[in-house]
Amino acid sequence: MTTIETQLSSVSPLPAAYDRHMEDIGYMTCMTLVLLGNYSQTGHFGGPLAYTPYNVAVHLAGPELGGLRYDYRRPKHPYGDKFMLAGGHCVPTCYALWMIMGQALERKFEMTGDLRYKVDPHVAMLPVDALGFRRGAGALKTLLQSLGLEDHPLFAQAKGRGIRALAGHAESTDLTNDVNGGPSGIGIATAAGKAAFWDFIGAPSSPKVIAFEGEFALTEGHAQELKTQALALEVGKRLRILFSFNNSGIDDSLLGGVIAEKYDGYRIIDQWTSYGWNVFTMEDGNDYGEVVAVLKAMEEWHPADRRPMIAIGKTIKGYWPAAIRGEIPNYGPQVVGYASHPYSLKMNSEYFVALAETFERQYGVEFKGIRQGPVTDPRERLIQFKTNIDIVMSVLDHNGLGDWLADRLVEIGDTVKDDVPVRIDVKHDPFLDDRLRVANLPREPQKLSVTNPISGKQKEVGITLFRKSGEATGARRAISEIIKWMNYVTDNRFFTIAADLSESINVEHGSLWGHYDPEKNPLGTRLKASIQEAGNVSTAIGLVSQSASVDPAKFSGVWALSGTYGAFTPLMYTPARVWSQQNQDSKFRLGVLHILAAHSGPETAADARTHFGIFAPQVWKLFPRGQTIHLSFWDYNDVAPGYFAAAEIAAREPEVGIIILEVARPDSPVADRSRFADPDLKAAAKGLYVIRDFASNRPRQGYVIVQGASATVNVLKELPHLDERGINVKIISVVSEDLFDRQPDSYRRTVLPPEALFDLMVISTGTRRVWPIRDVGPLTDKYSLTSDWDNQWLTGGLEADVIAEAHLDQASIFAGIQRFAEDREQRLASQRELLDAV
Repeated sequence: MTTIETQLSSVSPLPAAYDRHMEDIGYMTCMTLVLLGNYSQTGHFGGPLAYTPYNVAVHLAGPELGGLRYDYRRPKHPYGDKFMLAGGHCVPTCYALWMIMGQALERKFEMTGDLRYKVDPHVAMLPVDALGFRRGAGALKTLLQSLGLEDHPLFAQAKGRGIRALAGHAESTDLTNDVNGGPSGIGIATAAGKAAFWDFIGAPSSPKVIAFEGEFALTEGHAQELKTQALALEVGKRLRILFSFNNSGIDDSLLGGVIAEKYDGYRIIDQWTSYGWNVFTMEDGNDYGEVVAVLKAMEEWHPADRRPMIAIGKTIKGYWPAAIRGEIPNYGPQVVGYASHPYSLKMNSEYFVALAETFERQYGVEFKGIRQGPVTDPRERLIQFKTNIDIVMSVLDHNGLGDWLADRLVEIGDTVKDDVPVRIDVKHDPFLDDRLRVANLPREPQKLSVTNPISGKQKEVGITLFRKSGEATGARRAISEIIKWMNYVTDNRFFTIAADLSESINVEHGSLWGHYDPEKNPLGTRLKASIQEAGNVSTAIGLVSQSASVDPAKFSGVWALSGTYGAFTPLMYTPARVWSQQNQDSKFRLGVLHILAAHSGPETAADARTHFGIFAPQVWKLFPRGQTIHLSFWDYNDVAPGYFAAAEIAAREPEVGIIILEVARPDSPVADRSRFADPDLKAAAKGLYVIRDFASNRPRQGYVIVQGASATVNVLKELPHLDERGINVKIISVVSEDLFDRQPDSYRRTVLPPEALFDLMVISTGTRRVWPIRDVGPLTDKYSLTSDWDNQWLTGGLEADVIAEAHLDQASIFAGIQRFAEDREQRLASQRELLDAV
């Protein structure tokens, strides 16, 4: 009979003692992070201490023992292993270790002049950066100067490079870290995608991904979905999670707290073995020997085993190297568990001094001023802070410890090479290919021959970016075609992952070679996935966050799309928001995340009221302007020009990290653009285009902007009726305000001049809460037609019933436009009166 115990992977004791220098570096790390909290009076305490043996071991054990392969001098080198401090609030342990490392290398370089030890000071984290803990970059620019300390010798490291801002939660800009960690398990959820990227490009066993997380974050939905994601992608030993299990959260325990003790079937280990992971355990996750032994066991595991790995170690939240059976020598009980979560100790408190005294006795040093109580003067606080940080750093001068650390970092760093063999071209960015420019898109259907470079198999692929007018083919049908064209041009660099809806939302056939399998079909770009919107988008983010280019200005990776019903896309928002922040701050080019809000609009309510795509897709407007491009398609022939216009921008403007595509379900006939005022087949590339212009022989009666499938189609059906009644309004299709903003001023004024905003109505399948364009006039709401016209949820039914209830049927649209046009003089007079009253 198979038991949980037999499912666990064995860990052999280390055949030889690990290098004990690690324990000294670990003690220095613990003391440094406690100093950060003491003098900043903020941050986290117990969690960072618990992670410290993991942190020090993975950074210093070396790749031969399963530790990280990285180069501190080039910490963002693409072929270094990916370290993820997903438990982001625990980053003080990393800040502390990185400062110690930076100091060791600077010290050794100054002693020897040997360039092997030289680190760009803007890259390194140095002891002076302790002053930047939980401080903003703006405040740090003048911190020393404001206190008359700019020339003080204690702060000499700040000369020329300033003080680094340390946010307090892990960010991907931090030295070796490759994740914005912390919020709700989101960081760890991207790990499977990161690992799968390196499998896809055919990299050797390194780069690998090593991630840290704790039990509370791993109860969160994003993190739970990682269990399925990683196994579905078969990432194997390339993904290794170190689980810090101390049963302590922010204000409660998990077992015996959130989960009552009587439920003994709630077992952490079972939760991973039952998902098919390769599980290792450590009885004491704060013991360096056990940690290194687990790292070595993972490293030596057979690569044919495609199960992702996790090592679950029992740790102590509030761990302290000198504690003995829960007591701090010469003090008393150790502060542990959830009570240790925040740094809540007063400055130079009794407990802090007790911890510091154990360090003093261990290394024969003495901290300055800590026994005189809190420091109230800001200038003196910084002086004491940096003085005591330097006292910790002085331990590097003891017994060759600093020399060992510097040499160890150089030894590990030299294992990172620039020429790792991969199967993709790392010198060129395929998303810059001219065939992807809107001007070069083929108007006619294409029959293309493609060859699988791994299997040698050949086949013919049909791609139709544009269709003849009258064909009953809705905009959603074009999604698979733009993906196919992307994969054809980029040599299979565009991935899709959808919530068990790949066929339904029209991404299934975008892959030239089918479903991805790391062994049987590594060129497949359609990732199999279950109904896990949060996990799916996190995997997509993991994929696009990697690049194999040594040149940080060039991108050599993949783009990815995650999609589901528009109604359910808010489940993807938080990971995408964190990704957007990461992309904004990145010093090297990254890929582009795509969100497909499929089956959007009231038309989807025919499924059920729960499937409304009216309000939900509007969360995708909640980003800094210019960092995303939002596309709302109503016609098949808008999709290719609109999308590739966005792709053209995103491939060349690093700040654009997300493209959102919104499409509806109906298979409406392809529009006859010869009837449009702007008959350009690729007009959607301009964001807004004119469907019907003003008649020159009649008074103008206002501007009507339209967005969404049923709204636009039914407006088109009413054009003859408007002509017949002599209603002289200009009708403009809104595909993307983001694209429109990038057009020449002359075009924007021709289509929608600024004054038009005060003479405007909107017809949209969206809502009046978020208009298709910004800065609309004060009476726009009064005359517009939107799905939420009565501020109620629609009741559902057949598509025609829902559209009528939304007041987007033909009769409602005509009546609405007629009222808007006939009231023009009254509308304008009312606004003039408002302005006159100012």
